[in-house]
Amino acid sequence: MNQYMKKVFPHPTFKNIKIKSLGVGETINIKPLIRGPEGEMEADIHYKSDMSDILSVDQEGNVTGLKEGYGEILAFACGKLARLPLHVANVPSGIKQVTGHRGLRGLAVENTMPSFKLAAKHHVDFIETDIAITKDHQLVLFHDVKSMKRLTEEERPVNDLTLEEVKKVKFTAGNHLEDYPDVSVPTLDEYLDFMETTSSYPMIELKDPQLKDHEELLIQIRDKVDAHGFSDHVRITSASMDNLFAYEKINKNHELWIIVEEPLDDIELLKAHQWNYSVKKNACKKDFVKQVHDAGLKTDVWIINDKKEAKDFLDWPITSMTSDV
Repeated sequence: MNQYMKKVFPHPTFKNIKIKSLGVGETINIKPLIRGPEGEMEADIHYKSDMSDILSVDQEGNVTGLKEGYGEILAFACGKLARLPLHVANVPSGIKQVTGHRGLRGLAVENTMPSFKLAAKHHVDFIETDIAITKDHQLVLFHDVKSMKRLTEEERPVNDLTLEEVKKVKFTAGNHLEDYPDVSVPTLDEYLDFMETTSSYPMIELKDPQLKDHEELLIQIRDKVDAHGFSDHVRITSASMDNLFAYEKINKNHELWIIVEEPLDDIELLKAHQWNYSVKKNACKKDFVKQVHDAGLKTDVWIINDKKEAKDFLDWPITSMTSDV
């Protein structure tokens, strides 16, 4: 063996666990990977909590949050130790609204009917989705505009396929796809028909950049939303100012939201257009959010999947948080 090569001894690692926090009374199952000289291997694992009044753990790796605080779960295997730091946070409901991102994409394939149904089952306030245009100018729900290949067998974009062709595209990826093997791309009509059966409200992103050039389709979106009774309870969003400008021309009552990934400091722009503010969490500045609030506008922060992070935002002057879970 080369003297400079590091020998790998069998050891546990929590690098496979992405969870950073859990709620009071919530139980999750964790299992570290055991790494050896030839890759993953099996070994006996012994678990312990270093703060047993905050976190409990059994020998199956079931961890329960007992009260708010911070602790670590220790996993002993192969004579080595791995540590998993966890916050326990109690996030009271009802203080801020919750938006389900593409349904609840952490629990089911994004922008599909199972994902929307799970979001409704969890009583989110808004269920978010993305509109794309088919080759024959039908309105369907799919996030990626340049290609469908991230989630499906089809490499072409939705724009290059007819509605009939889009409906036949087979999904090959997405969270828990194995539980929903027959999912297909929904239409806007299917989504709105379902939304009428829920207590949640629609949040519709004008994702497709072609929408700005199709006033007749924007009118369709507006009229379909109104026909389903959501005129006063819908959020129309876009990261494209051109799409929002185009929708403004035909809009009557719908809330408009600008989506930003970088900090935006132009409060006058938001006030002039009465655009609400949908902002990526890393770009969210508390002082600007206060300006938005003081202007009588709303703020949604995305993506918040961690309970402690959610609790930290409870005292911000925001309206809602968007989550995958």
